[in-house]
Amino acid sequence: MKTRFLMATAAAAIVMVACNNEETDNWAGEIRLSSGLAVQQVNSTRAANNIQSEQFAKNAEIDVFINEAVNAGETATTSYTQPLVYTAGGDGSMNTSDQPYYPTSGKDVNIYAYYPSGTVTSIDANAASVEFTVKENQSSDTDYKASDLMYGTPDKNPVGRTKNDVNITFKHLLSKVTVTLKQGAGIKDLDLTNAKVELLNVLPTTKLNPSAGTISGAQGDETDITVMDKGANLSGSAVVVPQTLNQEVEGKRRFIKVTLSTGGVLYSQNLTDAEGQTIEDIKMEAGNEYKYEITVNLTSLDIKSSITEWVTGETVRGDAEMEE
Repeated sequence: MKTRFLMATAAAAIVMVACNNEETDNWAGEIRLSSGLAVQQVNSTRAANNIQSEQFAKNAEIDVFINEAVNAGETATTSYTQPLVYTAGGDGSMNTSDQPYYPTSGKDVNIYAYYPSGTVTSIDANAASVEFTVKENQSSDTDYKASDLMYGTPDKNPVGRTKNDVNITFKHLLSKVTVTLKQGAGIKDLDLTNAKVELLNVLPTTKLNPSAGTISGAQGDETDITVMDKGANLSGSAVVVPQTLNQEVEGKRRFIKVTLSTGGVLYSQNLTDAEGQTIEDIKMEAGNEYKYEITVNLTSLDIKSSITEWVTGETVRGDAEMEE
């Protein structure tokens, strides 16, 4: 009898501990989210080179769309603000002032997200495509981030009811170009300080399918995208719509333009790979980072390049001519 009493007491204690743990957690069915990026950028000297690499920057705003996973013909029991604007904590956390809860029906939910905030207003399958244009001057962190179009989902939709954080993994939908300047023959350090670096003949616009998180080919009028502009740093990045660059224009292939603080202007040209083979068109793909290390000589640019996922690629070299 005593043994039975002790066993009953122990069982009751276990139940009480379990109840206390539930009460301590204070979970009331709210949907908890966290975020992460699908790829990692490399570290370098300018903030925009590694900004939002593993996590969103603190206070970055992200639009989240949530809907109840109902069968065809069923009516949802719970509706959500579309989109809910979440603020990143800089450590993977995401918070919103309009806390969403799992449906009272007990059904699952679908979750989709976009960055930058304000890019998409609806993810309905019938919603029209959305035009997205990168900033022409991305020398500031603000305009770089505003150009970095990202789409995020959980590992699997729909998501079942859980008190654990649902991690939203984001992927970069565009391409990234990183340029680093190095001192060469006939050049002083001060010549590189305050230099302006531009990517030439870039189509700045794409169309986004909000319900699928996919983009169209590059569109718009060709423009020059500023990577760095009269700053002390010798390395910078810009985001561009995936496309083919370095195409021949008026008999010349020009991709990168460097304007020195002294007023001298140099253009990349005659790009070759590690085996000396000529590189003509440069085809950029979504989610890849293209890195160009440029040694600036008095009358030329020597270029090395590689590709990472933001996949290491070949070394590229080249020279340049001074503008007449």
